[in-house]
Amino acid sequence: MREKQNEELAERLVEAVRYLEGWANTGLLDLWYRHDLTIAQAKTLALLERQGPSRMGVIAGHLDTGLSAATTLVGRLVEKGLAQRVSDPADRRVVICELTETGRAAMDDFLSVGRERVLLVADMLDREQMEAVVKGLELLREAGSALDGRGELSSPAVGEG
Repeated sequence: MREKQNEELAERLVEAVRYLEGWANTGLLDLWYRHDLTIAQAKTLALLERQGPSRMGVIAGHLDTGLSAATTLVGRLVEKGLAQRVSDPADRRVVICELTETGRAAMDDFLSVGRERVLLVADMLDREQMEAVVKGLELLREAGSALDGRGELSSPAVGEG
C-alpha cells in the first residue's frame, strides 16, 4: 500500500514539475529567436553555463551527438560571439569551450524569464505556504545534487577530446 501511495505522489510531483517548467519557461522560444539560436545551440549554452568550461568530447556526450557535430555547433556559437574556444593550459592540443561575456548575458536573459514568473507566483503565497514550497524544493535540490554527485543524473561523456 505504501509503495502505491509513493508512486501516486511521485506521479503528482512529475506532473507538477512538468507544468511548472513549461509555465516558468514560457517566452524562452522568443528569446532563442531573438538571439538567433537553435534549440541545440541553446542547450549548449545552458550546458556551458552549468558545467563551466568543457572539452568538446564532454559537450558531445551531454548532447548525445558526435564530436564533429558538437564542433560545428560550438563553431556557430563562436561566430555569434556567445562562446569561445581556448587551449587547455595543461595540454595545448586540447580545446576547451566556454561562454563569453555575451554568452553569459544571453543565459542571464534566459534564466530571468522563469525567475520573473516564479516571483509573480511567490507574491500570491502567504509566508507559511512559501516556507512549505521552499522546503520541498530544497529537499528536491539536495536529492538531485546527491544523484548528480554520483553521476546518476549526468549524460555519459563521449570521449575526452
